Amino acid sequence: MANDLSTRILPDLYGCCDHPGQWRSLLDQICEGLGARSAAVQIYRREGDFLSRRWQERDSYSHAHASQHDRWINNAENPRLALSEPNKSLAVLTDDERFGARSPQLAETRHRLAQVGLRGGTGILFEFEPSRYFSLILHRRIDDLVDSDRIDATFLREIGPHLLSLSRVVAKLQAADVAEAAIRSITDRLRAGILVCSKNGEVRWRNRAASEILASGASLTLGNGQLRGVSADSRHRLERLLSPACRDDMIATVFGSPGGSMVQAIAIPSSALEAGLAQGWGEEQDDVAMILIDPGQAPPLSAGHVMSLFGLTPAEAQLAIALSQGISLNSYADRRGISVGTVRIQMKRILEKTDSRRQADLVGKLYGSAIAQIYGHLH
Repeated sequence: MANDLSTRILPDLYGCCDHPGQWRSLLDQICEGLGARSAAVQIYRREGDFLSRRWQERDSYSHAHASQHDRWINNAENPRLALSEPNKSLAVLTDDERFGARSPQLAETRHRLAQVGLRGGTGILFEFEPSRYFSLILHRRIDDLVDSDRIDATFLREIGPHLLSLSRVVAKLQAADVAEAAIRSITDRLRAGILVCSKNGEVRWRNRAASEILASGASLTLGNGQLRGVSADSRHRLERLLSPACRDDMIATVFGSPGGSMVQAIAIPSSALEAGLAQGWGEEQDDVAMILIDPGQAPPLSAGHVMSLFGLTPAEAQLAIALSQGISLNSYADRRGISVGTVRIQMKRILEKTDSRRQADLVGKLYGSAIAQIYGHLH
């Protein structure tokens, strides 16, 4: 019976990788197939000599009686959560084997379970990542025969290798999701536009700056998810960026407009994107990554960031930013209500601190700095 059940549930088990909401129905199948009263799957993190629960799912019966189970056994006082030695094996243990027949922990566990009409339990616990543990534990009705524990143990031993594979796959998927979210958040902070498109110009992904640049009025635009040139010249430039003949090197071009707006674009070949990726698993794509720059858009420099990076005072940082925006010394002095002489003294100190010989050097260092490549605020 256990062997048949462990084979039958495999499709649903691995389906939990993409659909964790299926765990409850899977645990219901396990309870029904084995005749168990309760089943729970849990993820723990090791903290010293104890396990701290991070996630769990239960069968429908246990979920309906969660308040009682949590009061008596499914809490931080559960004796099973003490872990004196790391357990990296796939050993299946009953409470008798876990604690010892005369252990006070065994007596306490049995007492707690009896309060909710359960006995047992037979479970598997293993470390699938450093300090992260997976557990599947089964409990029987308090009046069930002890021999039924043998059936539960057989099932857990058969399903154990699959649980290990599943937990490692899910951990990798979760890590990839976290990394993707972090990368998306970081790229949305960049002032440079970044996008990935097909050879036909269909945009598959873009960051916030790319959306803003493509909406700036230059001759390269985005409509219905498609890159478009608004003139014959811009369409020719776009075709050149996307041309397979140009995929062995980076291609750069400029998209201008009669209104004076301009976008600089660099296309990176798909061969550079594929380095280190597994081949043959996905659809064959001839994608292009593009970097878009609006050279007419001054970076939104923050006085606090300029102070931190160059060691300037608040007044010096404000003047440095004003100079980078093309404001003259006289205009700045009038705006601040100070003398031009005072501004010149501040200017001299700024040049010394930034190791700049003249104002143009200062502006170049500000525009080329790390703080100029990101948006000035988090939101």
